[in-house]
Amino acid sequence: MKKALLFSLLLTMAACSHVSFSLTDQTKIYTDAPVRKSALQVAVHPKGKQYTPLTAYFHPFIIQQENADHTALSATFTQIFFNVWTEERLFSTMELAPGYGYEGYSSALESARRRGADLLVLGKVPYFYDGTTLDDSAVTIQVDVYAAGSGTLLWSMLQSSRIEQRDPDDYVVVVHETRMSHSPFDQMIRAIAKDMAIPLKAWLPDPDANYPYASTPEAVKSGLMNGPTTGAQGSDLPPETSPAPAVSSGAPAGGQDKGGEDGTPRPGISGVDLDIQFDFDKATIKPESYAVLDALGETLNSPEFKGRSIVVGGHTDASGNALYNLTLSKKRADSVKAYLVDKWRVNPDLIETVGFGKSRPLTNGTTPTDQQRNRRVEIRLADQAAQ
Repeated sequence: MKKALLFSLLLTMAACSHVSFSLTDQTKIYTDAPVRKSALQVAVHPKGKQYTPLTAYFHPFIIQQENADHTALSATFTQIFFNVWTEERLFSTMELAPGYGYEGYSSALESARRRGADLLVLGKVPYFYDGTTLDDSAVTIQVDVYAAGSGTLLWSMLQSSRIEQRDPDDYVVVVHETRMSHSPFDQMIRAIAKDMAIPLKAWLPDPDANYPYASTPEAVKSGLMNGPTTGAQGSDLPPETSPAPAVSSGAPAGGQDKGGEDGTPRPGISGVDLDIQFDFDKATIKPESYAVLDALGETLNSPEFKGRSIVVGGHTDASGNALYNLTLSKKRADSVKAYLVDKWRVNPDLIETVGFGKSRPLTNGTTPTDQQRNRRVEIRLADQAAQ
């Protein structure tokens, strides 16, 4: 019986390990040392959901433990964490600060504002130890996320991770050895970054959600009523010119989508992309777009949408530099808000405007039609429907 249990144990280990067979010595089974994590501590978090895609400015981590290589370590740790959050698609745009070294909270906040970011991400490393392949390795990371405009602390999270060195287990016939990582910080920091991304995903909408592209009044009403789409469904464009599928589909307003590959639910938001024509290089709305905006105003004053908050997002095409386009797109969003307030008496407190510039194109084409589709105005519902 004992032999059978031992054999089963060895088979289990061998299935997920590397086996080095030997005719003269004991056979060795190597298993990669796992990353062990503490529970994620969330000390500060916002109430409710965030219904607008946000941009983030990522500042170099602060290495609080004294070390001669703190500048290089800061750059390495920050890059690993940044790469994971980029893979997780938390934000519509995420920028990593150039250069090395922490320059202070005030300086970091000013840099985030100057770049037009919604959020400032600051990381701190109070403790780390690199045992490489000979000893335990450990790291503790705190991440604080601030609203760049006001400086308000929105999120504060702390977590530790460790890779433990273990003595070999001798089973007479075989020896089981735990193989230590040659890049323990990469594994430990990635594990922490993935855990910290989970609550943020539940708070943030999917930045890649597609909305119907509307150029007629009927399509405007249909888009806001039916919610997000993952392709041409609900769009008044021909299938060959419709947006590419989104990473994950949305849900009707007031609900949640099915989340990403890890199953984390994200706020479900209804919206529509409007085909709004502006004068060249200006924020002046052309008369031919009044019908579409009138349909939007009528919809917002309907019983189903009266009193609902919306986000008006301006987009530009790829021509021009990023900062100029960011400013122009915000002005165009403001023009749409002014139209809704002046003509349709929509409460201005219910309308938030944001500029995305050229950061989120619907198409990479260069034809006039493609460029006009990118110069769209995105309307998102910014709250849940009354139950």
